Amino acid sequence: MGEERQIGDADLMDIARDEARARALRKSLQRLADNPSGNGALQEMAREVLAGRVGLREALRVGAYSDALGERIAQARQEYEQQSPEERERQRAEAERYLEAQRAEIEQERQEAAERSRGAHHRPRHSGHDWKL
Repeated sequence: MGEERQIGDADLMDIARDEARARALRKSLQRLADNPSGNGALQEMAREVLAGRVGLREALRVGAYSDALGERIAQARQEYEQQSPEERERQRAEAERYLEAQRAEIEQERQEAAERSRGAHHRPRHSGHDWKL
């Protein structure tokens, strides 16, 4: 069996509306899909979305997926409410640093692609040193 198609960050822009958030969302879906000890329904949903077989919005309309996600959100909310203000601030700052790291990663990829593109346009196809007239 061949490699399955994987969605890219751009495929999540309609939901994330920001490149860094789209990348973070895709990476979160990947972690969820790869976690064998996670919720089976959420793992399946993540795999289906990442493979491009279903959009994230469409997946959230599937009863089993939305129920599992609702349970996970309720659990996360309860954990959040039990945190001290300092813990909440630490997590907020950590999330901001993570998004900034995603922005830096995207910018680095752009610079590398631009350098490759410039190199391909300026590199001669042959040296010409063996030519004879």
